[in-house]
Amino acid sequence: MAARALTCTLTLLVWAGVSLGQLVLPNRQNGAVGGNVEFKPISFPSDTYQVITWRFGETIVIKSISGSVSIPRPEYRGRVSLDINTLALELRNLTMGDTGVYILTADTAASSYSAETTLKVFVNVSGATITGPAGLVIEGNSANLSCDASGTIVTTEWMKDNQKLSPSNNIIFSADNRSVSISAVSRMDSGEYRCTLSNPVSSDSDVFTMTVNYGPDNVRIEGPSEVEERGSVMLLCSAESVPDPSYAWTFNGTNTGVTTDSLTVDQVTFSNSGTYTCTAWNNVTRRETSASHSLVVRETGNLSGGGGLLSAGAIAGIVIGVLLGVALVAGLIVYFTKFAGRPKSSSREGTQNGETQGQQEPQYEDTDFQASGTRNQEPNYVNIRSMTNNHNVVNMGKLPAKVRTR
Repeated sequence: MAARALTCTLTLLVWAGVSLGQLVLPNRQNGAVGGNVEFKPISFPSDTYQVITWRFGETIVIKSISGSVSIPRPEYRGRVSLDINTLALELRNLTMGDTGVYILTADTAASSYSAETTLKVFVNVSGATITGPAGLVIEGNSANLSCDASGTIVTTEWMKDNQKLSPSNNIIFSADNRSVSISAVSRMDSGEYRCTLSNPVSSDSDVFTMTVNYGPDNVRIEGPSEVEERGSVMLLCSAESVPDPSYAWTFNGTNTGVTTDSLTVDQVTFSNSGTYTCTAWNNVTRRETSASHSLVVRETGNLSGGGGLLSAGAIAGIVIGVLLGVALVAGLIVYFTKFAGRPKSSSREGTQNGETQGQQEPQYEDTDFQASGTRNQEPNYVNIRSMTNNHNVVNMGKLPAKVRTR
């Protein structure tokens, strides 16, 4: 297991460009003003060093000869220390002047090794502040946000409602990303904006909440369109608006004096039938929008369920019932007309020349016909017109006008 771990470590060192037996330092070090930094070799030869020297450019920061450490420059006294075992240099109480290249030289009796690294010192970012529009933001106008802070600012990041804010058709960033211009502003641009300013060693952020005023839009009135006399009715008006709008009601063009979102009428009379109009007003956008609602007052019991107006479903049910009734009556008429008066065929009726003989005359019982008081007089007949249904003729023939059974 230990051998496998060593193999992995050596592989990583090779990928990083580190060769065993060489002196290697990190490419770059970052530090904050007033903070500390340690320059520690990634790799160094296992040997006995007679002289160890750290330089800042051409200036000797600290030096060790045969284990004896010296700090030649007074500006580094009390600020630096050297670990002669790991060759690491610690530099404290950093200043912007400490930014630059640092070189390590390690000499043995037989060889000399050298490596260098770069230090970048940053001033901590602090006091981040977002400056937004000075006045109220109204939909359709423009809005600008800018972010600033003290310290060394390397990157600027904008978020809106915890999502990264990216450029779009109406969102434009400045070249340094420190300002955002939104034009034209929509209600969707309302929300919490966060700006984060940072550098490799510190960061700070600020939050700005922007409210976009809009509307009123989509004004609508909810309430019944019919009410019984002496009943009560309430109409409710609503609108999409920021801030919330004020309301005014009129009835048939006359101001009612009601300035709330609801209008209630108790003990209605027929004079309350008419058109009710709600007007919504936004005192920030200086805009207003109206909606109207018609109300009909009916006599008591004349609403749906009271014998008055029927619903569409009830009307449809009645129509279907009537149609079914008509169809049934028509079917019965056709049936009795076609079959009820037809004489029964005789099984003894023959066929002549391959053709079926016609129906025999109906057999009547002996009857008395009342016509001028004479018995057995030729009966009077009423000629019934043929009934047609889709051009199919049913001949009902002639029937006695008056028939009396003996």
